[in-house]
Amino acid sequence: MTTIQYMKNLLAESEVFNPIVHYEAKIHWISYIIPIFFIIIGSVGVISFLLLGYQYMLGFVGLISLFLIYLFIRGLLRFLRNRSTKIYVTDNHLTFSTGILGKTLSDLSLNKLEGMHLHQSFLGKALNFGTLVATTGDVTNTYFIEHPMELRDVIMMLKDNSIK
Repeated sequence: MTTIQYMKNLLAESEVFNPIVHYEAKIHWISYIIPIFFIIIGSVGVISFLLLGYQYMLGFVGLISLFLIYLFIRGLLRFLRNRSTKIYVTDNHLTFSTGILGKTLSDLSLNKLEGMHLHQSFLGKALNFGTLVATTGDVTNTYFIEHPMELRDVIMMLKDNSIK
């Protein structure tokens, strides 16, 4: 085997393991509004717990404080999940990567992509965000992303190229 053939084989193998990313979608900033709101409102419960202590957690004020702490934790987890979410399109897959401490990957094969639903409200058109729902029968992912039409166009182009 010549050096050139070896290099071609090595390049082909590396593309299988490290596919070319054609497009990477970004989570839109509007996705952070509700988690930040939960964090701000929930911080009142955290502060009251820190100031009053656990002795007052049995009464009405305590129940409200516990609910606000729950909102704080939920908002923090949603904020961190949004920050760690990556969406990208390769030659054959639409990949969703999420996780805070662990990592969850969902690969939707472009060949088996049954349908896509793009929704942009009036506010979404004005701020350039939308929801693109891609389904393969089993897996459905929904996120507010920036430039949803660009993502849709890339997916459609790659899907048409893979069919040919």
